[in-house]
Amino acid sequence: TAQIRALLDANRGFEMTIENSKVGSVYGKGGETLRSIQDRTGTQIDVARGPTHATVSVMGSMEASQRARNMLQRAIDGEVELKPGEVAEEVELGSATAAVIGRGGSNVAELEKTHGVKINVRSELQKARIVGRAENVAAASKAIQAIAKPILDAEAAQKKADEQQASGESAWQVDEGDDDADGW
Repeated sequence: TAQIRALLDANRGFEMTIENSKVGSVYGKGGETLRSIQDRTGTQIDVARGPTHATVSVMGSMEASQRARNMLQRAIDGEVELKPGEVAEEVELGSATAAVIGRGGSNVAELEKTHGVKINVRSELQKARIVGRAENVAAASKAIQAIAKPILDAEAAQKKADEQQASGESAWQVDEGDDDADGW
């Protein structure tokens, strides 16, 4: 029993708590990310969902568990590991973030399917990260900018109009002394 206890202690691993909304990032498409982390680190990982948060339990040697922790954190943060021949590009979305995502992520899903890339949108940073083959990433980036540009241009025009009105430069402002009705 002392050997068993020593073996259990040596492979204790760790537990981490994540938001339920991040569980999908840990699993990956069809469980691919989770399996890959387990295979590459030699750890055993279990995810137990609660009402708002999930507990991720990792069992393995200290070194393997630490590698698994780093890989899990990268998955949670939305970092995608580049495969040979792949590139990553970050695109600023600004106030067009919601339009790029689309209802329920529909635009992102369509862009990924059309261009054969992986797109991770970080709403809080108003940025998108596109990963794939260089020519596919360039095409997806162009498509995202086509969605974002009209929104960002309209926002810039509105800001300029607001600034002009505040400074008195607006073509629509009328001076008190100018009265086109004079002489009628």
